Amino acid sequence: MISNPRYCPQCGTALEMRKDGGRVRPVCPACGFVFYLNAIVAAATLVEKEERVALVKRGVEPGRGLWGLPGGYVEADESAEEAAMRETWEEAHLRVELDGLLDAFSYRSAQSRGVLLIYAAHVVDGELSAGDDAVDAGWFGADELPEVAFRTHREVLRQWRRAQAVTYRPASLAEAEVAAMLGEEYSFEAGSEQATFVSDPSKRLVIAVDQGQVVGFAGVSLVSQNRTAQINHVFVHPRYRRWGIGTHLILTCVQFCRSLGVRAVLVEATVSDPGWTVYLKAGFRVSGFSSDYYAPQSDAPQTALLLARDLREPT
Repeated sequence: MISNPRYCPQCGTALEMRKDGGRVRPVCPACGFVFYLNAIVAAATLVEKEERVALVKRGVEPGRGLWGLPGGYVEADESAEEAAMRETWEEAHLRVELDGLLDAFSYRSAQSRGVLLIYAAHVVDGELSAGDDAVDAGWFGADELPEVAFRTHREVLRQWRRAQAVTYRPASLAEAEVAAMLGEEYSFEAGSEQATFVSDPSKRLVIAVDQGQVVGFAGVSLVSQNRTAQINHVFVHPRYRRWGIGTHLILTCVQFCRSLGVRAVLVEATVSDPGWTVYLKAGFRVSGFSSDYYAPQSDAPQTALLLARDLREPT
């Protein structure tokens, strides 16, 4: 059980329970010190590789013998992001980079109350193996998940598993209209004619579909003069972001371009939009920048990165 402290850490006087700021807290009657029972912060990662997720088998309580995401408590001299990466190395022997915050949970156990932050991550070095408090480690597909120890981990894995069921394919004319309405709803390239990416043979509109619903789309245009292609836009419904759907859309566009013998795929992305890092995950490299890029519905120039993926390189 969580218990209140008995003595003041500053002067040693026995603490008393008093009302402070609308709550009853331990207060020192001698020096006035207020003991705040703050939540403990923990951080974990969902590391994905080739549509499989890294899990570790716990060797200690709570949850001994069950599986979970690599993670642990944030220490006083580090950020939550640093803790997530450190714990992943200590528990799973994987060096990772974080792709963004997936979710945040409040949790309560017999020992503590806290907040858990779970980040999406990808491997940059190391081989998955058990470390620290883990007794085993493994990569698991969406239909292979073992018994997981914690409610918070189970919820994130449930969402991840649903994201794995999303399918990607070329859009029909009717689906292009749905994509256009989705863009209008979220002020994404409002007024753009997504249908042209279906009717024009030099273009392609790729959609992401979950349970029959369009949840994302990407458009790509071919430039026949120099055998290159341009990714014109990528959109993912807000409820489906941070689950790799944008990366899948981009890679589907790349696959289409490769099938037509395209030499390179290009894209422009404003530096103010952190989404440009998704292209790096998809194998693109920064090749330059432009100071007079005009984003859709923008009357002012912005600085944009020029990114390219050379399709002549081996996959």
